[in-house]
Amino acid sequence: MALPISLIATFCNLIEIFAFKMDWLLLADIVGNVGRLTAHLFPILINIYMAMYLSDTHRLPKSATVACSLAAFFIISYQWGLISSVIPLPHSFIVALLSAFITCLIIKLINRTKILHVDNSSSVMDNSLKVLNCYVLTLGTIVVTSTFIKIAVIPIISQYQWFPVLDPLVFSDAMIYEFSRGLLWSLGINGHNLLHTYKSELYEVTVANIAAWQNNGESLHILSANFYDFFTGMGGSGNTFSLVICMLLFAKSSGYKTLAKAVFILALFNINEPLLFGLPIIFNPIMLVPFLLVPQISLIIAYFAFWAGWVAPISEVNSWLLPPLVSGYLSTGGTAGGVILQVFILVVGVAIYYPFFKVMDKRSDGIDLMRIFNRRFFINGDIDAKSKLASFIPSMQSNLQAQRDVERLNTEGEMILYYQPQVDVENSQIVGMEALLRYRTHQGTVLPPTFIQSFSQLKMMPQLDYWVLEQAIQATAPYSHHSGFLLSINVSSDTILTKGFVKYLDKLIIESALLHEQIEIEITEELLVSDEEMTAAVINQLRALGISVALDDFGTGFSSLAYLSRYDFDKIKVDRSLIQKLDTARGKELLRIVVELGKVTNAKLVVEGVETLDELQYISSLGVRYVQGFYFHKAMPIENIIALMDAEKVVS
Repeated sequence: MALPISLIATFCNLIEIFAFKMDWLLLADIVGNVGRLTAHLFPILINIYMAMYLSDTHRLPKSATVACSLAAFFIISYQWGLISSVIPLPHSFIVALLSAFITCLIIKLINRTKILHVDNSSSVMDNSLKVLNCYVLTLGTIVVTSTFIKIAVIPIISQYQWFPVLDPLVFSDAMIYEFSRGLLWSLGINGHNLLHTYKSELYEVTVANIAAWQNNGESLHILSANFYDFFTGMGGSGNTFSLVICMLLFAKSSGYKTLAKAVFILALFNINEPLLFGLPIIFNPIMLVPFLLVPQISLIIAYFAFWAGWVAPISEVNSWLLPPLVSGYLSTGGTAGGVILQVFILVVGVAIYYPFFKVMDKRSDGIDLMRIFNRRFFINGDIDAKSKLASFIPSMQSNLQAQRDVERLNTEGEMILYYQPQVDVENSQIVGMEALLRYRTHQGTVLPPTFIQSFSQLKMMPQLDYWVLEQAIQATAPYSHHSGFLLSINVSSDTILTKGFVKYLDKLIIESALLHEQIEIEITEELLVSDEEMTAAVINQLRALGISVALDDFGTGFSSLAYLSRYDFDKIKVDRSLIQKLDTARGKELLRIVVELGKVTNAKLVVEGVETLDELQYISSLGVRYVQGFYFHKAMPIENIIALMDAEKVVS
């Protein structure tokens, strides 16, 4: 998400350098200031985006969490002295990530306490005070911890020499330097800046050696200031120009091809920050291996080529911005040997990067980078009844029609929940209700959820299901005291098989006034087909918590009957399609067989779609006790159902 900022900053840096070369000082000053300011926004945005992501993951209030995370980032940075000398802003990439992570972790732990937990049963003032107390405690904890580290830990650490003193002319030390700067970059730390003492010393030695060679004919050293720039750092640290070539030649993902084209010009001038953050290489265990290995192999190849005399030694100091091939030619005194050596090193680099990049490419094949960002970063965890979710979906390269359908939801109306009662035919009493998703236009017309297919196509069903779960549980919690109260919610297979679903649902119920026994999760045959082993585990976990599990749409799938012996269900819901065929003898017999099969499991049977008295009488004759359909009640707002249940109490 912050990649555009990195691109802007690095392009500004490049333009500034060339403006200075052309003596366009005013342009260089303006563009340079823009680039520096933009670059300093990068860690701040990283902190914000990480806090957004974690607040979604842990279902925390987004705005307050982001504000608290950003405050923590500034507090820690100023206390530890991690402020840029160019612009007085925090600049540590690692601290930006860790402060967001730690902040959200503390908020999550505090939010678990009932005293500070925000719920619908409390007043707005009470909830506001709870939020305020939560974030005061969070920042207080961070300030105390940060101060302790500053006073007690940092002085101790600073007493030790954590990095060995390197000799700029020794081959083994060169390997250590190259490995160290690559490892630091993989953590988001500018290795060149941190190890500037070594490079500065090498520069001084190089200048002195070239002068001695010109004046006295002394031998030129193999290791020089430009050795790393032109042979182990083509395209930037990690010899990433090889990776850019690899991406351009072999990437199948349109997102990676676009990224390679965007960074090609920058990599040509040995600037690779956008690639490090965009692929990404930073904090990526897959790409870490080639990122560290390629420059090591390149160093060995280049060093041996110079040592063997196959390539003329580097005889002058040039700008690190020189593109590959040009730099090899000029640095070796205008000989072709430097060019050939660079080409060989690039080819070897491509070969090393290739298998690792293919792993990345395979994971995102057919899914552009924007789609990946959308899945995790553009999902609003605080979706309200007006479906703010839709407004956070930027343009995608595929599934355009589905995207338009979802975006239109936000402009033309809002998503709401209706509830349809389940009735005991023996006494006509309401014994439960199913939450049903509906769409209400701005004109007040309530429509069925025809948009669900669009959400499914965009792989956004988990977000939609979580919204339904949260809204349904929050809306019905105040009425949990009604006897026989049961809330049934249909959840898609994509959501149920999501890691942490059961834990999340358990937390949601605990934080409400409902009991686990008052929640029922409906699943379809689609889930049973997708992953039998994991499905069985999830069903068992739900039932162990006291949450009942219902098999929905029974009688419509090819394998429904086999699943009755494979899984334990608390309820079986006979699909409405079987009721629509009761006007024929075959239809009646088919329904009778399905009902008898359902009874074998000892689970409760509910027949859906009952609309006429004849249908009800036949279903009752089969021994079915529970029904759901228009004959008794249509889907309606929760308040209407509660009014009906209260009226039943009065009558009884």
